[in-house]
Order: sequence, then C-alpha cells, then structure tokens
Amino acid sequence: MRVILTHDVDSIKKPLKHVLKVRKRFSIRDVIKHVLGLKNLYNNIEDVMALEDTYGFRSTFFIPVDLFPLLEIEDILKELVRGGWEVGLHYVVESVQNRALMKIKKEFLQSIVGKVLGVRMHQLLVNIELLKIAKDLGLAYDSSYRAYEIGKFSPIVMECGILEIPIGIMDTDLFGRLMMDERKAIKYIVSKVEEAREEGIITLLFHQESIHMKGGRIYRDILEYIHRHEYKTLTCRDVVVNVNE
Repeated sequence: MRVILTHDVDSIKKPLKHVLKVRKRFSIRDVIKHVLGLKNLYNNIEDVMALEDTYGFRSTFFIPVDLFPLLEIEDILKELVRGGWEVGLHYVVESVQNRALMKIKKEFLQSIVGKVLGVRMHQLLVNIELLKIAKDLGLAYDSSYRAYEIGKFSPIVMECGILEIPIGIMDTDLFGRLMMDERKAIKYIVSKVEEAREEGIITLLFHQESIHMKGGRIYRDILEYIHRHEYKTLTCRDVVVNVNE
C-alpha cells in the first residue's frame, strides 16, 4: 500500500485576538507559548518536517504566493527542498486572467524553490479549464479533485493530458464538514485506506496549520499507523516519476 502525503499551507500566522478567540482548539500549554511569543501556532512547517523525518517520510507542501508574504518563509522553503520534500504551487483562483496569473505565481515560487511540477487549487476550486492552463504552463500534475469526484483513488491522466492525483482524505472534510471527533476520524481514515487497498494507493491532505489543533493533531497517529503497517509513503513528485517510468 502506498500513501501520498500532502499539506496545504493556507496561512502561517494569525492575530493574537484570533488565537485567543479559538483557544479551545489548542492545548493550554500551546496557547501560553503563543501568547509569550515562544511559538507560532500557525507556522508548523518545520514541526511537520521533524515529525515526518522521524519515520523517514517525505511529503508535498502546496505553497501559495499571495495568501501571506512568501519571503517570510523563504529559508524554510529552501530547507524543505534540500531535505527531500516537494514544494508545489497552491494556486488561488482568480476571477479573470488565470493563465497569466498562474504563470506569474509559478515563476515566482520557482525563483525560490526551483522547478515546480504540480499544483493544487486553493479551496479545491478546480475545473477543466484550469487544468488545461496548468498543463500548458508545463505543470505535470494537479491534485485538486476529491477521489469520489474522479471515481477512483489512484492517479489518472485527464483528457487535457495532465496527471490528476485525487485526494482520498482531507482533514477539513473530517472535522469541518463531518464534524467528527478524533477517535472516529482515525477510524474513518483507516477505513478509507482499507477501501483504497484494491487500487494500492491513496492521497492524504492535512493542512500544516492544523497540526497542533484538535483534529489535525491526529496526523501524528496516522503517521504511526502508516509506519506500523510498513506502507510506502510518496510525494506527488514520486508519483509523476513512477508514471513516467
């Protein structure tokens, strides 16, 4: 069984007022650290790296260029690449001129991390026209469709020629839409991995900002589950390489 690990980076910081408003999402210890300036609860990229590195796992981080000042995490992004993680484009869909804007954003991200192979649309606002644009701009894959939308867990080449890596499980679906508690969410994830066993592959999406929140913090348990069952983990880049071979 192969598990593709992915993360969307929608934000890297929130005002103290916001943190205090949603403080029940976090442990008391973490809130105190945040208030004292000892920890930023919304910038967990390095924490995710350290956690995954414990098991020798690598993942794909989808990074936007226009949801926060990207240069604030330039060094972290370069460390991701040096360490073997993948950086993809998290494209914020615009109302007009998506071809030009996707090109601009892709090139800016590449100026920091090197070649970018794939994209995931912010809020999963994907359509066939956007996939055609991504393909025309030289991107090898998209990972914006849920598996049930595509009808399968495994990657598929779309009509426009781009490889689609469908999302099998997303944290915000579990905790935001289905409103599961952590125990039920773990059972649900395990059941979906078992459901995908016939195809032999599934993609997980956990937002990096949720890793210390109630719900998102089960990512540690999921990695332990993957490790215990000796499943192989992949980045999206690995999938592209395997398909091309």
